Amino acid sequence: MNRTIINITSLYLFFFVFACTEKPAQKQEESGVPVVRLEKASRVAWRDEIYATGRVAYKDEFQLSFKTSGIVDNIPVKEGQVVKADQLLASLKLEEIRAKTGQAENGLEKARRDYERVKGLYKDSVATLEHLQNARTQLENTRLEVETAQFNLEHSQIRAPGNGLVLKVNARENEAAQAGMPVIFFGRRGASRIITTNLSDADVVKTATGDTAWIRFDPFPDKIFNGTVTEIAGTADPVTGTYEIKIDINDPENRLRSGFIGNISIRPSVRKDLVQIPVDALIFADVNEGYIYVAKKDTAFKRHIRIEKITGDRLLVSDGLEGHETIVVGGLQNLSGDSVSISLK
Repeated sequence: MNRTIINITSLYLFFFVFACTEKPAQKQEESGVPVVRLEKASRVAWRDEIYATGRVAYKDEFQLSFKTSGIVDNIPVKEGQVVKADQLLASLKLEEIRAKTGQAENGLEKARRDYERVKGLYKDSVATLEHLQNARTQLENTRLEVETAQFNLEHSQIRAPGNGLVLKVNARENEAAQAGMPVIFFGRRGASRIITTNLSDADVVKTATGDTAWIRFDPFPDKIFNGTVTEIAGTADPVTGTYEIKIDINDPENRLRSGFIGNISIRPSVRKDLVQIPVDALIFADVNEGYIYVAKKDTAFKRHIRIEKITGDRLLVSDGLEGHETIVVGGLQNLSGDSVSISLK
């Protein structure tokens, strides 16, 4: 008996709640006026974020090479080794270079003798002025050849341009090294770190030197490094069509290593004045064009808008709204046409 009473009571409560929830709909059906929910539009100063990835490097990073070609004799350092200024990093076998230097010095001695002989003959009117001038020119040329040979001999070694770190060794002993080929990649100690990335033309026009950036690295997942845009390329890369930018990274603890890959979020200083409305207000959209309903008193009017961006549950509108309008955000399924009478929930 008690169970029967409980079941009847539960059924009565169900129909009571159902009847209460159906009242607005019944009211709408009786009046024929759609019931809607409204929300105010608002103006925002929007700053878009630009996302990219880049590679870390020392701000003072050098690719050191030999002045002349030759066989690598010795590389007494290893990658990752800390070195001091003027410390030997690599050297060539000197036999050939010394032989060329000696040959140039011998040529200089001969040129001196020839010049003195022609000078004496000129005094005796045996040699002409042209002979004397030619001998002097030959002497000067051989002197320059000696200076060049001595310079090459001096630069047959690579020495550290300052206190720093050997980032990479690009050759091995007994290998042939071409003149100008990078042999040692070197980073000056104490130099700040930069991260280099490339942006499309659409993004680079939003960026300016001085803009702030946040950078994350996989080795430090809970750490955000702050950065500042310091350089923006004036022309696009002919291959990729993108623009290189450089960002100084604030890394006082020297935790970052050259070659780290970072995820960059650039925050441009340029802001756009946009109107913000809920995504729920949108009744139709095609790319960046859309339609919504704007409420004025008891009437909703269809309005064309231009969509700048969708962020979360918000639409950012660049054209079509002033920012003070009342927007229909609920009950849109009951609206049709360019204008329609409405009532509020």
